[in-house]
Amino acid sequence: MIQNNERNTEHVIGMHILTEVSEAKLDALVHSSTRKDFDVFLTGARAVVASHKATSWSVSQSTKDLGMDFSDLGRQLRLPQEVLQKIDMRLLHVASIPERLFDMLADALLVPVDYIRNYVALPPAVPVGIRFHAENGEPAVVLETFEAALLDEDDLSEEDLKFWLGDKC
Repeated sequence: MIQNNERNTEHVIGMHILTEVSEAKLDALVHSSTRKDFDVFLTGARAVVASHKATSWSVSQSTKDLGMDFSDLGRQLRLPQEVLQKIDMRLLHVASIPERLFDMLADALLVPVDYIRNYVALPPAVPVGIRFHAENGEPAVVLETFEAALLDEDDLSEEDLKFWLGDKC
């Protein structure tokens, strides 16, 4: 399970790195390189991915890269900042996040929707200050559903709540 999460992290970081390489350069590499050349390139790319693990792609970083903050993004998506922070920290059950949020978030952040899906599927980011259970040393992180996160927000308009939850509210 841990290896799979690390692999997903590498894929997300790899996609981020590859977006900075022009399509023409990739085509030239694929068509003109030998298997040995490609293996050398792949080894170098893996090293770059490994070196970026600590600073991998995130919703918050992508938002900042576009010159926005969660307040700006929240207005676009009709979501409170607190819910966006929970998405960024991966504190929501992935299965509870509506598909259209993945699409809208990808459109707003100008990234492929797979970036978002892969990112939120990673283990939760443990917020600074979270206490650890004395017995087993694991972080005390409790995931909640997207619906519960929305219902906890007092500053979400009835219209925006209905937009996201429909008849459930």
